[in-house]
Amino acid sequence: MTDLSPMDDAPAEGSIGRPIAWMAAAGLATVFTAGAIVGVIAASKEDGGALSTTAIAIIAAFVAIIGGLIYAQWRLARRIAASGGAMTRRERLNRNIMIACGVMGGLIGLVLAITSDTLTADPLTVFSEAPLPLALAILLALFWGAVMSVIAWFWHTRAIDEQEAHAYRDGGYYAAYAYLIAAPTWWFLWRGGILPEPNGIAIFIGFSLIWSSVWYWKKYR
Repeated sequence: MTDLSPMDDAPAEGSIGRPIAWMAAAGLATVFTAGAIVGVIAASKEDGGALSTTAIAIIAAFVAIIGGLIYAQWRLARRIAASGGAMTRRERLNRNIMIACGVMGGLIGLVLAITSDTLTADPLTVFSEAPLPLALAILLALFWGAVMSVIAWFWHTRAIDEQEAHAYRDGGYYAAYAYLIAAPTWWFLWRGGILPEPNGIAIFIGFSLIWSSVWYWKKYR
């Protein structure tokens, strides 16, 4: 009988799209769960006094969920890393940049979710437009405006091939049309009193999700 190593279930070359997608979904779920914890704490503060037994139990459950999500991301990262043996240098670089960007995005989301100035009873604190501390706002703006620009340039010129470039452009086309249709529609319905005021970060996240989904579908189908 042949012995199987722990990494024998690693995805084959060209099939890492699903693990990466699940890793991104788990990271997003981690951010939202952290926001839910902030919401429970903020709601308890509004009621005054210490945390109730119910609130503590809810927070403990959310912490356990975050632990499970982090473990799932670690397992997925191991599967992705185990596929590196059959990949070219450019493919490995592409994979590593994607993982790094996912980790950095998750960290930014967590920072925004737990920042004291954004504490509200709403678990969806990631969509908050409340003021940020000046130093944090400048740091995030420099990272997103400068560092991400360099990463994007490096990724386009050093880490992707023609097939992925086409998939990425197709994702941009779909996302752009979705934005051109959905954003004004939301704006019109808000002015008519049907929908709440358009939320910039919600539009940005929707735009990014459409772009990424089409990009992955075109790349790994």
